[in-house]
Amino acid sequence: MKKIIAKLHYKLRSRWRSYFHQRKQRRTKGMILHHYQQHPSQDHEIREAVNYLSGHPLTTFYGTFQEKYDAEEVDVFIDASNGLPYVLAEGKKLFFKRSLNNLTVKLLFNTLRVEQDRESPHCYTDFSFQINKDEILADVGCAEGYFSLLNIEKVQRTYLFEQDLEWVEALEATFAPWKEKVVIIPSFVSDRNDARHVSLDRYFMPATEKPDFYKIDVEGAEASVLKGMNDLFALKPVKIALCTYHHQEDYNTFSRYFGEMGFSHRPTPGVMIYQNDLDQMTPPYFRKCMIKATNQHE
Repeated sequence: MKKIIAKLHYKLRSRWRSYFHQRKQRRTKGMILHHYQQHPSQDHEIREAVNYLSGHPLTTFYGTFQEKYDAEEVDVFIDASNGLPYVLAEGKKLFFKRSLNNLTVKLLFNTLRVEQDRESPHCYTDFSFQINKDEILADVGCAEGYFSLLNIEKVQRTYLFEQDLEWVEALEATFAPWKEKVVIIPSFVSDRNDARHVSLDRYFMPATEKPDFYKIDVEGAEASVLKGMNDLFALKPVKIALCTYHHQEDYNTFSRYFGEMGFSHRPTPGVMIYQNDLDQMTPPYFRKCMIKATNQHE
Protein backbone atom coordinates (compact mmCIF):
# COMPACT_ATOMS: atom_id res chain seq x y z
CA MET A 1 0.00 0.00 0.00
CA LYS A 2 2.84 2.42 0.82
CA LYS A 3 4.34 1.87 -2.63
CA ILE A 4 0.99 2.55 -4.29
CA ILE A 5 0.49 5.76 -2.29
CA ALA A 6 4.05 6.90 -3.06
CA LYS A 7 3.48 6.23 -6.75
CA LEU A 8 0.25 8.25 -6.72
CA HIS A 9 1.98 11.14 -4.97
CA TYR A 10 4.78 11.03 -7.54
CA LYS A 11 2.30 11.18 -10.42
CA LEU A 12 0.38 14.05 -8.82
CA ARG A 13 3.57 16.04 -8.20
CA SER A 14 4.73 15.38 -11.76
CA ARG A 15 1.44 16.54 -13.25
CA TRP A 16 1.39 19.62 -11.03
CA ARG A 17 4.94 20.56 -12.05
CA SER A 18 4.10 19.93 -15.70
CA TYR A 19 1.02 22.17 -15.47
CA PHE A 20 2.97 25.09 -14.00
CA HIS A 21 5.85 24.60 -16.43
CA GLN A 22 3.47 24.75 -19.39
CA ARG A 23 1.99 27.98 -17.99
CA LYS A 24 5.50 29.45 -17.79
CA GLN A 25 6.21 28.35 -21.34
CA ARG A 26 3.08 30.04 -22.69
CA ARG A 27 3.84 33.23 -20.76
CA THR A 28 7.46 33.24 -21.94
CA LYS A 29 6.48 32.64 -25.56
CA GLY A 30 4.16 35.64 -25.46
CA MET A 31 6.87 37.78 -23.88
CA ILE A 32 9.46 36.81 -26.51
CA LEU A 33 7.13 37.37 -29.46
CA HIS A 34 6.02 40.74 -28.08
CA HIS A 35 9.64 41.82 -27.59
CA TYR A 36 10.65 41.00 -31.16
CA GLN A 37 7.54 42.60 -32.60
CA GLN A 38 8.68 45.82 -30.92
CA HIS A 39 12.42 45.26 -31.48
CA PRO A 40 13.06 43.18 -34.63
CA SER A 41 16.41 41.39 -34.49
CA GLN A 42 19.14 41.83 -37.08
CA ASP A 43 20.49 38.36 -36.21
CA HIS A 44 19.27 35.86 -38.82
CA GLU A 45 19.37 32.94 -36.35
CA ILE A 46 17.15 34.78 -33.89
CA ARG A 47 14.81 35.82 -36.69
CA GLU A 48 14.48 32.18 -37.77
CA ALA A 49 13.86 31.08 -34.17
CA VAL A 50 11.19 33.77 -33.64
CA ASN A 51 9.51 32.80 -36.89
CA TYR A 52 9.43 29.14 -35.84
CA LEU A 53 8.23 30.05 -32.34
CA SER A 54 5.33 32.09 -33.73
CA GLY A 55 3.74 28.92 -35.07
CA HIS A 56 4.84 26.38 -32.45
CA PRO A 57 4.88 25.95 -28.66
CA LEU A 58 7.95 27.15 -26.80
CA THR A 59 10.61 24.45 -26.86
CA THR A 60 14.33 24.28 -26.14
CA PHE A 61 15.37 24.14 -29.80
CA TYR A 62 13.99 25.70 -32.97
CA GLY A 63 13.63 24.02 -36.33
CA THR A 64 11.86 21.15 -38.04
CA PHE A 65 14.71 18.72 -37.28
CA GLN A 66 13.25 18.07 -33.81
CA GLU A 67 9.90 17.06 -35.26
CA LYS A 68 11.42 13.75 -36.39
CA TYR A 69 11.45 12.53 -32.79
CA ASP A 70 8.52 11.42 -30.65
CA ALA A 71 8.88 10.26 -27.05
CA GLU A 72 5.84 8.01 -27.44
CA GLU A 73 7.76 5.93 -29.96
CA VAL A 74 10.49 5.11 -27.43
CA ASP A 75 10.31 1.60 -25.97
CA VAL A 76 11.51 1.21 -22.39
CA PHE A 77 12.60 -2.16 -21.03
CA ILE A 78 13.64 -3.46 -17.62
CA ASP A 79 16.77 -5.59 -17.46
CA ALA A 80 16.07 -8.79 -15.54
CA SER A 81 19.64 -9.07 -14.27
CA ASN A 82 19.86 -5.68 -12.53
CA GLY A 83 16.33 -4.19 -12.51
CA LEU A 84 17.44 -1.04 -14.36
CA PRO A 85 15.37 0.60 -17.12
CA TYR A 86 16.98 0.82 -20.53
CA VAL A 87 16.34 1.76 -24.14
CA LEU A 88 18.04 0.58 -27.30
CA ALA A 89 20.32 3.19 -28.83
CA GLU A 90 21.58 2.07 -32.22
CA GLY A 91 21.17 -1.52 -31.04
CA LYS A 92 23.03 -0.99 -27.74
CA LYS A 93 21.48 -0.96 -24.26
CA LEU A 94 21.50 2.51 -22.71
CA PHE A 95 20.60 2.25 -19.03
CA PHE A 96 18.96 4.91 -16.87
CA LYS A 97 18.61 5.54 -13.15
CA ARG A 98 16.48 2.95 -11.40
CA SER A 99 14.47 5.74 -9.73
CA LEU A 100 13.13 6.98 -13.09
CA ASN A 101 9.72 5.85 -14.32
CA ASN A 102 9.03 4.83 -17.92
CA LEU A 103 7.61 8.18 -18.99
CA THR A 104 10.64 10.06 -17.68
CA VAL A 105 12.99 7.67 -19.47
CA LYS A 106 11.04 8.15 -22.71
CA LEU A 107 11.24 11.92 -22.41
CA LEU A 108 14.92 11.91 -21.46
CA PHE A 109 15.96 9.64 -24.30
CA ASN A 110 13.91 11.59 -26.78
CA THR A 111 15.67 14.78 -25.63
CA LEU A 112 19.03 13.07 -26.11
CA ARG A 113 18.09 12.10 -29.66
CA VAL A 114 17.03 15.66 -30.45
CA GLU A 115 20.22 17.10 -28.93
CA GLN A 116 22.52 14.88 -30.97
CA ASP A 117 20.73 15.29 -34.28
CA ARG A 118 23.19 16.67 -36.85
CA GLU A 119 21.06 19.82 -37.25
CA SER A 120 20.81 20.48 -33.51
CA PRO A 121 22.83 23.35 -31.98
CA HIS A 122 23.53 20.94 -29.11
CA CYS A 123 25.23 18.28 -31.26
CA TYR A 124 28.76 17.75 -29.96
CA THR A 125 30.19 16.72 -33.34
CA ASP A 126 29.78 17.57 -37.01
CA PHE A 127 31.38 16.55 -40.30
CA SER A 128 34.55 18.57 -39.66
CA PHE A 129 34.64 18.24 -35.86
CA GLN A 130 34.38 14.68 -34.65
CA ILE A 131 35.98 11.83 -32.78
CA ASN A 132 38.35 9.90 -35.01
CA LYS A 133 39.13 6.22 -34.75
CA ASP A 134 41.30 5.26 -31.76
CA GLU A 135 41.14 8.71 -30.18
CA ILE A 136 40.66 9.10 -26.43
CA LEU A 137 37.49 10.77 -25.21
CA ALA A 138 36.90 12.59 -21.92
CA ASP A 139 33.15 12.77 -21.36
CA VAL A 140 32.94 15.42 -18.66
CA GLY A 141 29.48 15.50 -17.08
CA CYS A 142 28.41 12.38 -18.92
CA ALA A 143 25.14 11.61 -17.01
CA GLU A 144 23.73 8.54 -18.83
CA GLY A 145 26.71 8.36 -21.21
CA TYR A 146 24.77 8.55 -24.48
CA PHE A 147 27.50 10.47 -26.32
CA SER A 148 30.18 7.99 -25.30
CA LEU A 149 27.94 5.08 -26.24
CA LEU A 150 27.46 6.51 -29.74
CA ASN A 151 31.24 6.56 -30.14
CA ILE A 152 32.26 3.52 -28.12
CA GLU A 153 33.19 1.37 -31.13
CA LYS A 154 35.67 3.90 -32.53
CA VAL A 155 37.39 5.27 -29.40
CA GLN A 156 40.52 3.77 -27.92
CA ARG A 157 39.22 4.67 -24.48
CA THR A 158 36.58 6.89 -22.91
CA TYR A 159 36.79 8.50 -19.48
CA LEU A 160 33.35 9.07 -17.97
CA PHE A 161 33.24 11.80 -15.32
CA GLU A 162 29.94 11.70 -13.41
CA GLN A 163 29.39 12.44 -9.72
CA ASP A 164 25.77 11.20 -9.41
CA LEU A 165 26.04 7.67 -8.02
CA GLU A 166 22.70 6.64 -9.50
CA TRP A 167 24.07 7.50 -12.91
CA VAL A 168 27.29 5.68 -12.07
CA GLU A 169 25.29 2.49 -11.49
CA ALA A 170 23.60 2.94 -14.87
CA LEU A 171 26.92 3.68 -16.58
CA GLU A 172 28.45 0.51 -15.22
CA ALA A 173 25.59 -1.48 -16.75
CA THR A 174 25.67 0.35 -20.10
CA PHE A 175 29.40 -0.03 -20.64
CA ALA A 176 29.87 -3.54 -19.22
CA PRO A 177 30.40 -4.95 -22.76
CA TRP A 178 33.28 -2.48 -23.28
CA LYS A 179 34.67 -2.32 -19.76
CA GLU A 180 38.25 -2.77 -20.99
CA LYS A 181 38.09 0.63 -22.72
CA VAL A 182 35.95 2.57 -20.21
CA VAL A 183 37.01 4.35 -17.02
CA ILE A 184 34.31 5.80 -14.74
CA ILE A 185 35.36 8.60 -12.38
CA PRO A 186 32.65 9.42 -9.75
CA SER A 187 33.74 12.99 -9.03
CA PHE A 188 32.82 16.59 -9.76
CA VAL A 189 35.24 18.02 -12.33
CA SER A 190 36.47 21.43 -11.26
CA ASP A 191 39.60 23.50 -10.68
CA ARG A 192 39.72 22.08 -7.14
CA ASN A 193 41.08 18.77 -5.87
CA ASP A 194 39.60 17.25 -2.75
CA ALA A 195 37.45 14.30 -1.68
CA ARG A 196 34.61 15.24 -4.06
CA HIS A 197 36.33 17.25 -6.80
CA VAL A 198 39.07 16.61 -9.32
CA SER A 199 40.67 18.81 -11.94
CA LEU A 200 41.49 17.41 -15.36
CA ASP A 201 45.10 18.54 -14.92
CA ARG A 202 45.38 16.57 -11.69
CA TYR A 203 43.76 13.51 -13.21
CA PHE A 204 45.45 13.35 -16.61
CA MET A 205 48.86 15.02 -16.24
CA PRO A 206 50.41 12.00 -14.45
CA ALA A 207 48.67 9.56 -16.81
CA THR A 208 50.39 7.91 -19.77
CA GLU A 209 47.46 8.65 -22.11
CA LYS A 210 45.64 11.93 -22.46
CA PRO A 211 42.38 12.73 -24.23
CA ASP A 212 42.11 14.02 -27.77
CA PHE A 213 38.47 15.10 -27.44
CA TYR A 214 36.81 16.75 -24.43
CA LYS A 215 33.03 17.00 -24.21
CA ILE A 216 32.21 19.41 -21.37
CA ASP A 217 28.59 19.75 -20.24
CA VAL A 218 28.52 20.36 -16.49
CA GLU A 219 25.38 22.36 -15.72
CA GLY A 220 27.05 25.76 -15.46
CA ALA A 221 30.43 24.79 -14.00
CA GLU A 222 32.21 24.90 -17.37
CA ALA A 223 34.48 27.81 -16.35
CA SER A 224 35.87 25.83 -13.41
CA VAL A 225 36.53 22.82 -15.63
CA LEU A 226 38.51 24.94 -18.11
CA LYS A 227 40.45 26.60 -15.32
CA GLY A 228 41.48 23.18 -14.09
CA MET A 229 42.90 21.92 -17.41
CA ASN A 230 45.29 24.67 -18.56
CA ASP A 231 48.38 22.45 -18.30
CA LEU A 232 46.87 19.88 -20.65
CA PHE A 233 46.51 22.40 -23.46
CA ALA A 234 50.28 22.66 -23.88
CA LEU A 235 50.81 18.94 -24.45
CA LYS A 236 48.93 18.02 -27.63
CA PRO A 237 46.24 19.16 -30.05
CA VAL A 238 42.80 18.76 -28.51
CA LYS A 239 39.18 19.25 -29.50
CA ILE A 240 36.72 20.71 -27.01
CA ALA A 241 32.94 20.72 -27.32
CA LEU A 242 31.83 23.14 -24.60
CA CYS A 243 28.26 24.01 -23.64
CA THR A 244 27.61 27.76 -23.50
CA TYR A 245 23.95 28.12 -22.49
CA HIS A 246 23.80 27.61 -18.74
CA HIS A 247 24.42 31.32 -18.09
CA GLN A 248 23.34 34.24 -20.28
CA GLU A 249 26.90 35.49 -20.87
CA ASP A 250 28.59 32.11 -21.28
CA TYR A 251 29.01 32.29 -25.04
CA ASN A 252 30.72 35.69 -24.98
CA THR A 253 32.83 34.72 -21.96
CA PHE A 254 34.10 31.49 -23.48
CA SER A 255 34.63 33.04 -26.93
CA ARG A 256 36.99 35.55 -25.32
CA TYR A 257 38.68 32.78 -23.32
CA PHE A 258 39.43 30.59 -26.33
CA GLY A 259 40.59 33.60 -28.32
CA GLU A 260 43.02 34.58 -25.58
CA MET A 261 44.25 30.96 -25.35
CA GLY A 262 44.98 30.88 -29.07
CA PHE A 263 42.30 28.35 -29.94
CA SER A 264 40.46 28.23 -33.22
CA HIS A 265 36.78 28.24 -32.22
CA ARG A 266 33.27 28.57 -33.61
CA PRO A 267 29.72 28.24 -32.33
CA THR A 268 27.33 25.58 -33.54
CA PRO A 269 24.67 27.03 -35.85
CA GLY A 270 21.36 27.98 -34.28
CA VAL A 271 20.10 29.21 -30.92
CA MET A 272 18.10 27.77 -28.04
CA ILE A 273 16.04 28.64 -24.97
CA TYR A 274 17.42 27.46 -21.62
CA GLN A 275 14.21 26.41 -19.94
CA ASN A 276 15.70 26.22 -16.45
CA ASP A 277 15.79 30.04 -16.53
CA LEU A 278 12.20 30.77 -17.58
CA ASP A 279 11.57 32.74 -14.38
CA GLN A 280 14.40 35.19 -14.97
CA MET A 281 14.78 35.52 -18.72
CA THR A 282 15.83 38.81 -20.29
CA PRO A 283 16.44 39.88 -23.91
CA PRO A 284 17.71 38.50 -26.19
CA TYR A 285 16.18 35.36 -24.56
CA PHE A 286 17.86 33.02 -27.04
CA ARG A 287 21.34 31.67 -26.30
CA LYS A 288 24.11 30.13 -28.32
CA CYS A 289 24.38 26.50 -27.35
CA MET A 290 27.95 25.39 -27.86
CA ILE A 291 31.49 26.30 -28.85
CA LYS A 292 33.72 23.87 -30.72
CA ALA A 293 37.36 24.71 -30.15
CA THR A 294 40.71 23.32 -31.25
CA ASN A 295 44.33 24.23 -30.60
CA GLN A 296 47.32 23.52 -32.79
CA HIS A 297 50.86 22.60 -31.79
CA GLU A 298 53.91 22.04 -33.95
